[in-house]
Amino acid sequence: MNEKKVAIYPTSFAADYVQATKWLNRCPITDLAEGRQVITWVLNQRPIKASRRVTMYVKSLYRWASSEDVGLLSKNPVQSFKLPKPPQEDEEIIVIPKRETQIVLQALGSRRTKYDWYAYADFMLQTAMRTGEVRALKWEDIKEDKILVHTNYTLTHGLKMSTKTNKKRWVPLNERCQEILNKQDKTEDFIFPYNRYAFQSYFYDRMKELHAQDLIEHRYRPYDLRHTAISRWIEAKIPVAQAAKWAGNSSEVIWKHYVNVTQDYDMPVLT
Repeated sequence: MNEKKVAIYPTSFAADYVQATKWLNRCPITDLAEGRQVITWVLNQRPIKASRRVTMYVKSLYRWASSEDVGLLSKNPVQSFKLPKPPQEDEEIIVIPKRETQIVLQALGSRRTKYDWYAYADFMLQTAMRTGEVRALKWEDIKEDKILVHTNYTLTHGLKMSTKTNKKRWVPLNERCQEILNKQDKTEDFIFPYNRYAFQSYFYDRMKELHAQDLIEHRYRPYDLRHTAISRWIEAKIPVAQAAKWAGNSSEVIWKHYVNVTQDYDMPVLT
């Protein structure tokens, strides 16, 4: 861990490596050579996504421990260990209905917090940017009425000097975006120098409350703001190729996931 701490971004160390350490401290198997038993134990823990993530770090640990210049192990006991396939999940694109959009945003702005989560979420909604892309935006990225998306602030790797698709793009700033930007503090390099962990936690709590009160159909996730934005573009007759360019996707992805998902249709009776 001392070696990794020098090489990786601090947020990665504080998140994933600390989590892996806590899990391994609970593991009943303490013999380093029994790597396959260690991984089997990890994979049987819950939640499943976390167990798979910790497993990847454990495999990395064993590659390091068995490397020639480290030599803690003469061979890697998990080199051929194959992870089971991840559980299949529905690839449902959830679009926030128009009647619920303001309910969601108002809930995010309903409490006094250190950060302006209403503005953060609304900017995501207006631009279809990913959470980390908004977090990584700097004032210098703005040129007239457009903003350059070229970096990503990930939870695991901190500031990553590329987007998810490794392609930079220019996104137009509409009137609402301009209003949001005019209200932001310009004393820092980043436009939204906020804590992403806090945003996800706060967002989850507010949606949980709204859903419990039957005010929204789903317990929405931050990423659903992006789904909603792209779907609204298609609904507004923005050409698919243009929507893809703004969103940083391919036209094929837009056609597959977003076209015809913005409205509810009645199933016709066929004769």
